[in-house]
Amino acid sequence: MDTREILTRFKGGTLRREHAVALLAGTSPVVAPPVVALPVAALPAADREPLPTPAPGPVPGDGAGPGTGAGMPCAVVGIQGRFPQAGDLEAFWRNGLQGRIAEAALPGGRRSACAGWRGHFLDGVEEFDPDLFGLGAREAAGLDLRERLLAQSAWQTLESAGYAGARLERLTACDGTARSVGVYAALGPAGGALPGTGHRHTAPPASRPGPAARLSRLLDLRGPSLSVDSGDSSFLTALHLALGALRAGECAAALVGAVELRLHPACQRPGAGEGVAAVLLKPLAAARADGDRVHAVIRSSAVGHPGRAAPGPQYGRLVGRALAAAGLRPPGTGPQGPDSGPQSEAPDAGLEAVGVALEESSRTVAALVGDAGAVTGAAALVRAVGQLRHAVLLAGPDRPAPAAWEPARSDDGTVLPRRALVSVPGPAAPASSTDAVDAVDAAGPADAVDAADTADGTDGVDGTDGGEGVGVVLVVEEAPAVPRAPARTGPPPGTGPAELVLLSAATPAHLAATAGRLAARLSDDGGGGGRDGGPAGPDLAAVAHELRLGRAVLRCRLAVTVRTVAELADALAGFAAHPGPGAGPAGVRSADLRTAAGPPLIEGLEETRAYVAALWQGGRLEQLTRLWLAGVDVCAVLPAHPGPAAVELPATVLRPRPLEPGPGTDGAPQ
Repeated sequence: MDTREILTRFKGGTLRREHAVALLAGTSPVVAPPVVALPVAALPAADREPLPTPAPGPVPGDGAGPGTGAGMPCAVVGIQGRFPQAGDLEAFWRNGLQGRIAEAALPGGRRSACAGWRGHFLDGVEEFDPDLFGLGAREAAGLDLRERLLAQSAWQTLESAGYAGARLERLTACDGTARSVGVYAALGPAGGALPGTGHRHTAPPASRPGPAARLSRLLDLRGPSLSVDSGDSSFLTALHLALGALRAGECAAALVGAVELRLHPACQRPGAGEGVAAVLLKPLAAARADGDRVHAVIRSSAVGHPGRAAPGPQYGRLVGRALAAAGLRPPGTGPQGPDSGPQSEAPDAGLEAVGVALEESSRTVAALVGDAGAVTGAAALVRAVGQLRHAVLLAGPDRPAPAAWEPARSDDGTVLPRRALVSVPGPAAPASSTDAVDAVDAAGPADAVDAADTADGTDGVDGTDGGEGVGVVLVVEEAPAVPRAPARTGPPPGTGPAELVLLSAATPAHLAATAGRLAARLSDDGGGGGRDGGPAGPDLAAVAHELRLGRAVLRCRLAVTVRTVAELADALAGFAAHPGPGAGPAGVRSADLRTAAGPPLIEGLEETRAYVAALWQGGRLEQLTRLWLAGVDVCAVLPAHPGPAAVELPATVLRPRPLEPGPGTDGAPQ
């Protein structure tokens, strides 16, 4: 063993102090037995019986295996987030392209333990849009700041995936349960209340449901619901559990989110970071059958804790397990994955041979989000997905500038899919091999061992806070190519059939703002583009189809019948400028149903469904418009799939306003 290995094994608990000192001094020719927490002789006699020989386990890569997310690949069909100095994922991507360091002073109004220090913070964390969720002031106050941010991000994720409306109802479990979406939430400590609110709240009772359960209730999602806390790896651990639930058939889709806030001074230190993000996952086969937009594919995952051993070698083992679970065999590996000895790192030499040219971890996202706790893995995944989608490798610790990502080829010349590893804590930061030797030379063997024993974190291990040490590795792959659709040969624009476009929102202000945002996107020549293989520009039938089926049906409604995208953009822009019933442009009709006594008497009846379906079949757009504005959900009877190639439309505009922090946000980290 060299000097660095001796110190690492000592700090990991596998080498006693006296043996470490002897090895460094060169007086011990052998390595002493590792430290054992509880000698066998100390166990009761019943516990000293020989254990039965376990049956042979499954071979990694066959779709099963302990600690791995193996087998069925899953698609990322929705993804949204907010990060420091990046209000959406487009801004986050630009920051990465520009090599920006998203560091700033602490936002005004927050308490600080040290004046003048800088970190990576979100703005407006005390703001929330309760109207979007139909919450009153008291109900909104029941959610803490983290839950509010996560709820908004989750809503936008469902909308971006087209699963906030009728399609959500048709995500069914094996037993027929509708809205079968699992919720897996990774939240950092509650932090502290914002100063200046004039209120302080007591911690929530121990019996209060967890954040994931409250989000499931808020969004009416009926799959598994689990809150996860494994430190910096919380998001990736939650995603690993969600993959397992999808593969077990426990839910039809899974919503995985994470949020980290540094509100209490005890949570604040230079370089601390914040963020919120969420992804929606579905089995890849189901996503392709349903025509979903696929942003990337999660091939496999692996999770583990090093126990009392040094965490450094764990990364290589997890990479080997994840690659084997994905059926990828780098050159020089056996059936159990890379031949990583007890002190080896990841098998870098063979990764490119299986298409892996990117490793995203807490190191690579540090400039964008800092030490972001539970949301670290989400930032790493978002950054990886962006590079896979754009076929561009961003600058990072090991790459000075962005570069085109050329796909690798196999030995027979076949083009391999672009692949990335996403991990927390990730590979060890490069370190000079002479560092440990210099430390011993300068301080002597005994002092070097004592220094290692009292050091903050394990030397050379990135992202480990010395407490949790849970590691997670994902194998992420670019979305499969979709055959390009043949050119449309329909009638010229404006001469085809009219389309009924329906839009709804929580309040008239939300409706006007969302109409304006959609008009701006449709007016942009590059906006509203279809999925891979779909039309290059906005298609009226696809836009109308997506708004009917992908958005929630809310109480403030708009209807307009048009023949072209340009006509729709003009109508929506006119309504945004002059909203309200009778005030908008000709042809645009709206209604505010918030004060209505309740849904129409015919709502929910089988006879009504048959009648509405017949109206759609007969093209009775005027009758459908009247029913829509009277409160009937005329979209519920439409087939969710198939339909025109869907488009990714801008999300509903949020109208957040400052609210009290909520329960559980007044004390030190929990």
